[in-house]
Amino acid sequence: MRILIADDCKSRYKGLLKKLEALGVQRSSVELVASADEAHTKLENEYFDLLVLDILLPLYETDDDVSHEHSLAILHRINNDEEIRRPGKVIGITADLDAAGAAKDTFSDCTWSIIDYSQIDDEWQQRIINCVKYIAQEKLSRPSEVQSASQTDVVIICALETPEFDALMELPWNWAAARPIHDHMFVRDGWFFSNGLKITVSAAFATRKGMVEAALKSYIAISYFKPKLIAMTGICAGVQGTVKIGDVVFADPAWDFQNGKLLREGDVTKFLISPHHIPATYSVRTLMEMLRSDKVFLGNLPLEYGDECKYSTNIKLGPLASGSAVLADGKTIKEIEERQQRDVVGVDMEVYGLYAAAHVSSPATRFFALKGVCDHADPDKDDDAQRYAAFASARVLQRLFEQYGAFCLGVANG
Repeated sequence: MRILIADDCKSRYKGLLKKLEALGVQRSSVELVASADEAHTKLENEYFDLLVLDILLPLYETDDDVSHEHSLAILHRINNDEEIRRPGKVIGITADLDAAGAAKDTFSDCTWSIIDYSQIDDEWQQRIINCVKYIAQEKLSRPSEVQSASQTDVVIICALETPEFDALMELPWNWAAARPIHDHMFVRDGWFFSNGLKITVSAAFATRKGMVEAALKSYIAISYFKPKLIAMTGICAGVQGTVKIGDVVFADPAWDFQNGKLLREGDVTKFLISPHHIPATYSVRTLMEMLRSDKVFLGNLPLEYGDECKYSTNIKLGPLASGSAVLADGKTIKEIEERQQRDVVGVDMEVYGLYAAAHVSSPATRFFALKGVCDHADPDKDDDAQRYAAFASARVLQRLFEQYGAFCLGVANG
């Protein structure tokens, strides 16, 4: 395996090089360059299985100034210049993602993953090691056979990295460094105990918003892990007067509220809804009905979040509609309530995609979603409300699994 590392701080890779050698990657197979100019030259003349590219690079090794423009130029050539020998995979790395500025979006679109370098711990090294293991296995196997997986009990999908996935990662579930299971999916593995039963979990977040991305990620995860259960946590809009900001919604059932037919009758355009409702796993719903009466647990959530928390949490079970757009007009959610489902409690962009993937899985996979209410589908969007909603949904999930894990998975005795 050939690896090219383009970074003006070569010394940070001493530990990684030792780990790569222990993995069987010879030191002579790893090239380190300190400038964009050297990286261009290497890529013009050699093929590399992996390129680790610093987002901020000097143009020449002797330059003091670094810029994301130099790294972006490398990515542009990789994707557009026939003189470049396109590497197998590209990973972005940076010690300061905020300093990368506008380059963050391009790197997210054009690289396999972006890794945050840290002087405090070596998780960033382990993420690269995991990527190298994946590439090595990929070279030995047909794509459909890459990394034959051992079964994971639970898969959790989040729609957004921040604040949803971040809130999930705060759970004390022994999370490992991210690793690829597919060219388009990274996961973090963890585990926890539920009444003496060890439960394994793998979690991921979607690259983009929406039902299609959620369905694709869910399908990949179900196919790879063969989990007993797949779930989603995160945020949603709630129906004003039915749920308040901070409440956690158990979505049952879910449907695509935009699925149907637009019909023109004279000067009037009508929308004829054609819903396909998918219910959550019933046995999990019954557990949530018990958990919603745990007033001590729910009452402590604002205290755990912070002394000045202005939100509170109740658990609401009910229909949740999924759509393809963020709602901020304050009207559409009311139209859903009036024309499609009078008992609707919330609206999001992903749950139906996960439900659809799990609904057709074989063997059957249990599934449900917990979404924290962060607004009422109106223009009043608040970052702290989103953070609390994500926090509350993750903590309700934690309570459910740690208290009723065996029942959730369908492995309880008696």
